[in-house]
Amino acid sequence: MRNYKNFSPTQLVEACRQQDYLAWNELVTRYERLVYTVPLRYGLPQAEAEDVFQTVWLALLNHLDALEQPERVAAWLVTTARRETWSRRRGADFERDAGVTVEQLDNPNEEDTSEEMMVQYERQTAVRRALSRLEERCQRLLKLLYYTTEKPEYTTIANELDIPVGSIGPTRARCLEKLRKEMEE
Repeated sequence: MRNYKNFSPTQLVEACRQQDYLAWNELVTRYERLVYTVPLRYGLPQAEAEDVFQTVWLALLNHLDALEQPERVAAWLVTTARRETWSRRRGADFERDAGVTVEQLDNPNEEDTSEEMMVQYERQTAVRRALSRLEERCQRLLKLLYYTTEKPEYTTIANELDIPVGSIGPTRARCLEKLRKEMEE
């Protein structure tokens, strides 16, 4: 059995073109968060974001053979998601509610380009993968410290992990060092 996780975007697209459904599953798994984030970022409600998600993947399936730069499939997905988002929410109400103008969707600034979103997504994915390779204690600590919307008190963390409050800082430092090493690999 082939290990699609190690495939480059180009290799995945080529395998999908050969109607390899396992490659398609890996492609969707790899980029699903990226695609889903775009409509949410522009203020679409969850139900509409799900529709955009489905439409984008169907569009890729229909245009797979015409994709000229398979290595840039992530950028293609972001651009398509942005255009689909705009087509669903065209007009002043969307601009007012989401705080997004037509110009921002059609001509985003440098921080909002498809490439930048893709790079940011790939970094986040790399961190999540590295985090998943850490021991459970480090995973739990780092998730509590960095993946919660409200920062918990050290006493709450200490109780949840059953460790002394004074050991959270040194443990965090060791876990971050382990994470850094995992990221380098």
